[in-house]
Amino acid sequence: MYTDFNASLRQIKEKCRKQQKWQECLIRAERQLQEANDKARRLSLQLNKEKKDVERLESFSLSNLFYTVTGRKLEKLDKEKQEAAAAHLKYREAKATTKDLEAEVKEYAQLLASVRGCEEEYASILKEKERLIYSEDSYWSQELYELTEREAEVELTLKEYDEAIRAGEAARDGLYHAQESLNSAKSWSTFDMIGGGMISTAIKHSRIDDAKASIHDVQQELRHFQEELLDIKEQFQADIEIGGFLTFADYFFDGIIVDWAVHGKISESHKQVSEVLDQVNDLLNKLTDQSHHLQFDLDALQQQRNKMIENI
Repeated sequence: MYTDFNASLRQIKEKCRKQQKWQECLIRAERQLQEANDKARRLSLQLNKEKKDVERLESFSLSNLFYTVTGRKLEKLDKEKQEAAAAHLKYREAKATTKDLEAEVKEYAQLLASVRGCEEEYASILKEKERLIYSEDSYWSQELYELTEREAEVELTLKEYDEAIRAGEAARDGLYHAQESLNSAKSWSTFDMIGGGMISTAIKHSRIDDAKASIHDVQQELRHFQEELLDIKEQFQADIEIGGFLTFADYFFDGIIVDWAVHGKISESHKQVSEVLDQVNDLLNKLTDQSHHLQFDLDALQQQRNKMIENI
């Protein structure tokens, strides 16, 4: 009886927590989707004003753009064309982000539907609790029930910490990949500066393209990390400064296009990636440390509960 009740209690409490989490995630994803759509529309208007330049960049890639625009090096593009290139890249990123967010909204709506009715299930478990406590032949007591409920709460919180850690590790790995691409771009940029020629320039541009793709993926991973951190905001003992995470790609694209061929700008973008990476690693260290404390608390509660049952 005890094992069955404890399992049911954990299952229902987990469903109720997930319902609250996914409801909040859905609301945030819908808001972010609206903002992404608004941003894409603004960038589209900006692109329409420079239609002639945008048409040349229709199949935009930093590497092939170098060869296609007026036969000159991208470093020497005039300001108008640089701005068109930056706007086009940011527009494509905004559209890709919109697509990602549409998928997230759909996923959260489906997840929310899968836990519908958990309130009724929880009310039912409360009635079962009262029956067990007041039954003459039951070893259950109010103290034992409360201990069991605390154990379930800590166990679920520990699980949420594990989910946050996994999301942070995914974001960290993506940032490492972007960092590697920019490291390579820096190396080829140095070679290019001392007369490496068209091949080294093209390779440098290709590495920046790789970094651009990595940053888009990282942006999505950072959103997921944010959601997991917000899920444990009541328990997580740390200053969570994640606002910069969500605008990270904007800063990256602003700098990497307008002066993207300048060696110093590649270094600056590398510094931005490193700063976000440091933030993520710091949060991961704190999450891991607090997760260990939670595991210690859970072990202590389980031992206390077992001793109580043995003494009944």
